[in-house]
Amino acid sequence: MDLRMDIEKLERDGLKREIFKTREEFLKSGLVNLSSNDYLGLSAHPEIINAAMASISDGGVGGTSSRLLAGNSMKHDALEKNIARFLNKEAALVFSSGYHINVGVLPALAQNGDVIFFDRLCHASLIDGIRLSGARFYSFEHNNMDDLRHLLKAKRAGFKRAFIVTEGIFSMDGDESPLTLLILLAQEFNCATYLDEAHSFGVIGPNGQGLASREGVLNQIDIFVGTLSKALGSHGGFVAGTRNLRDILISKSRSFIYTTALAPACAAAADKSLEM
Repeated sequence: MDLRMDIEKLERDGLKREIFKTREEFLKSGLVNLSSNDYLGLSAHPEIINAAMASISDGGVGGTSSRLLAGNSMKHDALEKNIARFLNKEAALVFSSGYHINVGVLPALAQNGDVIFFDRLCHASLIDGIRLSGARFYSFEHNNMDDLRHLLKAKRAGFKRAFIVTEGIFSMDGDESPLTLLILLAQEFNCATYLDEAHSFGVIGPNGQGLASREGVLNQIDIFVGTLSKALGSHGGFVAGTRNLRDILISKSRSFIYTTALAPACAAAADKSLEM
């Protein structure tokens, strides 16, 4: 397979990407890093490192298997219980990455006959998950609740389940979702809410619970998605909601079922960050 023409086209279109310097080179360069997701610097905190190292010493490095087979550990169980308690949700489920969550949750929940309404500037992983679902989908103008209301009025009645998908802090623009208004629309039109708080969890709201908590609507979020790899300085992601949500995802989310478990050391590190 000759890919030279494809690469040349990417170069002409200004779309050819390259991997940046190694982290080690970057640290030695003397530059100030404003590109990292390590918002609180916890990835290099001694207590976080010690928690990860203790987990490795205790049980090894890798996840070794799907969690449904031999990959589950007490580190995963403890982290999920603490996340659920922290967010005042019934249950949580840890995935191997935030991308795994967003491409795996909606396809497990939304089927033929359902509909998804999503903000046009949602993260690529959310777009991929929406496309992989069996539902019809419609995008509304970024943070435009009038446009969302128009779509809901025109389209909602023709479907069974409906989902509204948005982010807390948008990953590229850094602006906030108008969650209070969005929740009112979700209630009016009987829609489930899917909120990705990857860029707000740990840094916004009471004790870092996120934008929904700051706005007083955390209890109205049906599917709360967060990451372990940004403010918590580790790796992986989680979904929090009802016990039924957790049970459905364990049985139906392909990106959870058919992948190796998150390394227990990452779960232990994230749990220590959450505690701090």
